[in-house]
Amino acid sequence: MSFLAKLQEDCQLMPNGNFEFSWIEREYNGINLMPKVRHQVDESCVFQAICAGTEMAIKRNAALRSPPAISDIEFNTSSFVKDYENHTDRKIGDESSQDLPVDVREETAITLFRNNGVLATSNDWEGEQRVKSQCLKQRLLQFDRIADHIKNARPVVGSFPVDRDFLRLGPDEIYEYRGNSREVDYSHMVLFVGYGFEGGLDGKKYLIFMNSYGEEFGDRGFGRVYFADIFRDRLYVMYATAPRIIQDPNVSTSAHKREPTQDHDDRPAQRLRLSGDDSSNLRDLDV
Repeated sequence: MSFLAKLQEDCQLMPNGNFEFSWIEREYNGINLMPKVRHQVDESCVFQAICAGTEMAIKRNAALRSPPAISDIEFNTSSFVKDYENHTDRKIGDESSQDLPVDVREETAITLFRNNGVLATSNDWEGEQRVKSQCLKQRLLQFDRIADHIKNARPVVGSFPVDRDFLRLGPDEIYEYRGNSREVDYSHMVLFVGYGFEGGLDGKKYLIFMNSYGEEFGDRGFGRVYFADIFRDRLYVMYATAPRIIQDPNVSTSAHKREPTQDHDDRPAQRLRLSGDDSSNLRDLDV
């Protein structure tokens, strides 16, 4: 059996005829690995995606323990942004005006996470403490290799170009960038949690991602993008070790659904932002 055929084995036929594999509803060793769906309020998608990916990596690490454990660690994305701004002495969004490399924000943020850690909360400690993470940058063109990481529950974060159509992506739609790929104005970073084949196992390949625009985006906060549109030199596999968790024998480790992070009171403003036609909406996307 070919490598690709093995990746397709666990794909499910969707009502629209696509075949998909994702961790949105699946459990890993009896544990749900999905972080909370985030809602960014500024140009912070790089920090949102890296934090979400690290949380998923820690959940995976905890799920591999004997017995499997549940991690409730949540990273403080706002403090991560401040760490970045203090370290670089610039505001996020200023990179384009300073003629810096397109991936400078990603590389710097990942280095800070590895060296300094990011503030996080958990029921296992009081207040906030810094937790560190590592990642492996992938420079792979093959869909099979990235899909294999995803199938093995290794969080992959990455970027792709976007336009205003991205903000109105429907629950069953697959995003396709229709602009000039050589003159990209905006790129967006997300956490990839699945992969699929459009219209059948021989169809166009795409990845399933967790976005950072709250549950009202796309399919309950998740979306799909054609693999051909993803920047393959800006893909990262996240690795993190869960801090020691003391198991209470009276506490069940069964998986549970997690609630979205955005306040319900914010949904009217979010709906207005997502439905607006003004190009200023794209300021929420990283450059």
